[in-house]
Amino acid sequence: MNNASSSPVTSDDPARFFEELGARGNEPLLRKVAGSIRFEIVDGENADSWMVVVDHGQLTVTRQPGSADCTIRGDRSTFEDLVAGRTNANAAILRGALAARGDVELLVTIQRIFPSPPPGWDRTAGTRGGS
Repeated sequence: MNNASSSPVTSDDPARFFEELGARGNEPLLRKVAGSIRFEIVDGENADSWMVVVDHGQLTVTRQPGSADCTIRGDRSTFEDLVAGRTNANAAILRGALAARGDVELLVTIQRIFPSPPPGWDRTAGTRGGS
């Protein structure tokens, strides 16, 4: 699946990622998507919440409370990997690193806003035993 190509974010800071996503304003890869997604980032006892509203490619990102069509929740380290391209949102949900509820179609299509893996990054390097 293609990932967002306009103004790629290379930081692993979720707050910076969502701020830059909101500044982008338009994401052509989401031109057929409409809905709202709440991202809940858990860090110990605290949780940050970001609402991303997509209206046929037009993006609005806020920290406002409210209901969403889809909610994705996980710990900060998982979101750091997600916004740095080191993990895939859909794969993280399947392995239980992220929890999701609500609109399944939004859940699948929202992966497009996250960056591709960094050049030379080997997702299996941490899973292989030393020789």
